[in-house]
Amino acid sequence: MQDRLQMNDRILSCEKTERSSDGEEYTVEFETAGPVRFGFDETMEYGLYDIGRELELDTLLSAVLEARMKRQIIPYCAFTRRTESQISARLQDKFSAAGGYAGVWAPYVLPAAEKVVDYLIERGYAGDNAYCASYIKTCANKNVSGNYIAAELIKRGVERNVAAAAVADAGLDEEAACRRALEKKLDSVQVIPDENGRVPQKTRASLIRFLLARGFETGMAVDMVDDYLGGARN
Repeated sequence: MQDRLQMNDRILSCEKTERSSDGEEYTVEFETAGPVRFGFDETMEYGLYDIGRELELDTLLSAVLEARMKRQIIPYCAFTRRTESQISARLQDKFSAAGGYAGVWAPYVLPAAEKVVDYLIERGYAGDNAYCASYIKTCANKNVSGNYIAAELIKRGVERNVAAAAVADAGLDEEAACRRALEKKLDSVQVIPDENGRVPQKTRASLIRFLLARGFETGMAVDMVDDYLGGARN
């Protein structure tokens, strides 16, 4: 990866060119860095039309990239909670080499993404703790275990210890959730006893697997199923 430009550079030219999909319509030629594309507002704000002027490229490129990232990402997380990992990944994907941020921009993408994530956390747009609390609330009627919720949070990029702490703090009633899950399942499953009046082992095993898939502990799943089936076994 190219190093960040810790130096001053001189503006050789500033020409209006065809507007890109990202709003870049000025090509500024620097003495050392070469041509770099900027939008109209960026060109005006930083005086990039001032031919012969020297400026610190590191500061310029960092500021421009952070501003672009903020404009792009705020709509993504303004109305839906996102994890810090989701936001960082989206920014790095949008501002990738494939997205036109190769060359002089490349070494600035990750540092800028990190700063923007911090900016969003400070202003309440993002944050793993808030995301966890919100996600746990959405699971209230899904009848799943704390283990299941924690695993889903980890899949979404939340650190394992943060996910575990959020689930613990939520004070979930695992037994009640397990009971509701089984009752709902039994509403859609026909339990037919065999000729001896016992529930087939296959049915019992299927119900236990159903609860295990929702993250409930084995002992709880077995006890709950046997309680509802009257402990019937082949």
